[in-house]
Amino acid sequence: MKKIIFTLIHVILLFNAYASNNHIDNTNNELVVSETQYEKLIELAKTYFTENTEYAFVCLYKANVIAEENDDLNKMVECNTLMGNIFKENNSIPTAISYYEKVCDDLIKMKEYNAACKMYINIAKLYQNIEFESKWSFEAINKAIKCAETSNNKIILTEINLTLGDLNASQYKYDEAIEYYDLVINNEINKNTIHFISKALTNKANIMIQKKKYENAINIIDSSLYLCIRNFNDSLLIKNYSYKAIIYDSIGDYESAKKYYKQSIELAYSTKYFNECGKNMFNLANLYKKNEKYDEAINVLKIICDSTERYKMYDICYQSYYQLSQCYALLYNYEQAYNMFNKYDNYYKSTFTLDQEEKINKLRNSFLLSLSIKELKNKEIENSNKVGKKELWLLISIIIVLTLILITYVILYLNYKTMFNKNKETTYEQELKINRIENELMEHQLKNNRESLINFALHLKSYIELINPLKEELRAAIELPEQEQKNKIKTIYHNIQNNIQTINNTDNLNRQIDAVCKNFLDRLNEKYPGLTKSEKKLCTMLVINMSSKEIASLTNTTTRSVETSRYRLRKKFGLSRDEDIIEFLKKI
Repeated sequence: MKKIIFTLIHVILLFNAYASNNHIDNTNNELVVSETQYEKLIELAKTYFTENTEYAFVCLYKANVIAEENDDLNKMVECNTLMGNIFKENNSIPTAISYYEKVCDDLIKMKEYNAACKMYINIAKLYQNIEFESKWSFEAINKAIKCAETSNNKIILTEINLTLGDLNASQYKYDEAIEYYDLVINNEINKNTIHFISKALTNKANIMIQKKKYENAINIIDSSLYLCIRNFNDSLLIKNYSYKAIIYDSIGDYESAKKYYKQSIELAYSTKYFNECGKNMFNLANLYKKNEKYDEAINVLKIICDSTERYKMYDICYQSYYQLSQCYALLYNYEQAYNMFNKYDNYYKSTFTLDQEEKINKLRNSFLLSLSIKELKNKEIENSNKVGKKELWLLISIIIVLTLILITYVILYLNYKTMFNKNKETTYEQELKINRIENELMEHQLKNNRESLINFALHLKSYIELINPLKEELRAAIELPEQEQKNKIKTIYHNIQNNIQTINNTDNLNRQIDAVCKNFLDRLNEKYPGLTKSEKKLCTMLVINMSSKEIASLTNTTTRSVETSRYRLRKKFGLSRDEDIIEFLKKI
């Protein structure tokens, strides 16, 4: 057994060594990808997507080579999309767009026009984020329009109009933006268009706010709110509440502004949009401060500051400390104002440092990812030659060890199975013998108990036969003269004394029934708690196989009454005509 355990440990170590070759080997600061299966390469790329972007990119490059060799357009689309996502995450937008454009070309080849259209919309939004590249956004949108017209997809055209509205709004071309938003808004409302229409309404309302047309903006926002509630669009609902609060804040309606800021905060917190929650809390604090409600402003700002670490709202935090400092100063609490200003200064520097570090890391990753494909390929070939022989020996060792373990396991399993079957047969025979003996003892005991109870029942019958004449004699004695009455009572007393044994036997009968049937009564009470005392007594007599005649003698009733009671019991238990009540009671 010790040898087997030692062998298993050895195999595990070998597997770990082999697995490490399929992940990252940084001993020579080189990336090693020995995997050659497409699915495994994609899985590795997704695993290391954020942890090690270089390794993820090399995996995707290899997967894309495999896809190109097999001329598999679906796999090429998957690889190029993921490579574009890597560059996008590292702020290398032009490179990301180049991969996305390859995706669009392959999708058009496959006549997947709807997917190509969505990718072109994504490209247009990326160009929008690049300074002086807005014209390329419109070019991408024009390509998206062609795809949408080819597929005759009105939903995609609606999304394109919404994107065009956003592009024009970002360049402050508000009139053109409103025209495109109106095209979206004029669509028929259904489950496919409701999201785009509500978003177009919200964005149009934002333009109205910029133009200070607050009344128009409120009407548009109300329409958007109605659609958002129907569509369960929480993020847009939060934005609408926020816009409405900003409008009322701008026109000096303090109560309405406070109401909508609070609504946006509560919804953002409950739906875990914590950044939106923090921004609206900051706006609410400024509203309090503007209306000289400094204590309320301080309470809100403190909550924002306390939530910084938890929700990572560093940019809002340092601004909140600055506002806190001003509030304390306005309340003439200069010491607290000074402390808050110091915290503002510290958080501002920390936030600036974190932003710089994040930008540096993204620049570094972008630079490493920008290495030529040829260089990556040469490095991969070089490294694969180094580890090829090592992998082969490891693989041979693993196969040999696994074969030995398998043989050992089969031998041990066969021996164990043989012994187990023998022990099982012996145990089964012993259990049968024990059960047979126990059944015989129980039958014998039940027979003895039944005979004893029947004898007691006969004694009870004698007791009843004795009592009835005595009752008549006592009634007659009441009417006799005093002297004769005394003599008669003495005679009755002697008769009772002579038959005292019968009376004692009656008490013993009740105790015997209780002793024999105690466990049965406990189970009967648990399963049928609604039975009466007389019904439970009848059940105990039936379960020990007493006949109706014997029960009638024991209970001083007629056989017909016993049969009637048995019929009522059968109805309570829900028994059919074919079912035996005695067998039913024995199974309880």
